[in-house]
Amino acid sequence: MNILVNYLYELYPFTTASYFEMAIKKSSSHCCFRNTKYNPDKIDLVLNIEPVADIIKIPGVPSVYYEIDNHVIMGNDHHWYEQVDMVLLAQKYFKDYYYRYKTEYLPLACWPDVHKRYKEEKQIYDIGFLGNDTYPHRRQLLETLKQNFKVLWDTSKPGELYSRKLNQCKMLFNCHMNHDVNMRFFEAISSGRLLLTDYLIEQDEFAESGKHYSAFYGADDLVQKVKYYLKHTKKREYIAYKGMKHVQKYSSYQNRLEQLLCIIKHLGS
Repeated sequence: MNILVNYLYELYPFTTASYFEMAIKKSSSHCCFRNTKYNPDKIDLVLNIEPVADIIKIPGVPSVYYEIDNHVIMGNDHHWYEQVDMVLLAQKYFKDYYYRYKTEYLPLACWPDVHKRYKEEKQIYDIGFLGNDTYPHRRQLLETLKQNFKVLWDTSKPGELYSRKLNQCKMLFNCHMNHDVNMRFFEAISSGRLLLTDYLIEQDEFAESGKHYSAFYGADDLVQKVKYYLKHTKKREYIAYKGMKHVQKYSSYQNRLEQLLCIIKHLGS
């Protein structure tokens, strides 16, 4: 299948769109094209992925729009949805906001080539977080962690540097913004360090708390769980290893590409 991947290419690499591009290129059965150079007659699918400058629609060719930030946009970008055959949602929780359109659920994922355990990185932090900390509840929890533990609290360019920094931590912290099973959930578990994240029922589809990661229920519980896993190193490392293997096997962008092609196969039915 010849797939045209349309997004803001200046964000390449290491966005959801670029991971899909990598997955297509890695496959021996599919070819990837960009909007800068392609023959419309040769394209079998147009995959528009947020953020885009414009929707690409080729007559007679399925065109879909993959919206990543459903938890922020909540079905309000009608000018994109109306131009495509289907809207793909990264967050199942917000499906009802898109009732006017044909939708399918396509979760986020990890890229095991990058999101993996780097054994040579020493664990110098108790727990770490890389990313946007402007969300008030998330920031409050990070402040609580900082008061009690040695914390890596920073930002990083995505890719290997990001994953190597995560590997410098014994545990990793995550907190959803608004019922979103975010990229960090998959990437942190795939990095081979124990993830502590607030619980969402939607996460059960991808991993099991206590087996592949550890869910916390409020600030006090978070602190107690960090203390517990600092003392129980073998258990911490075992869960982290099991989670890494599980997520890399079932929630990679190669998996998501296969899911996407299955969705497209049944698009007309």
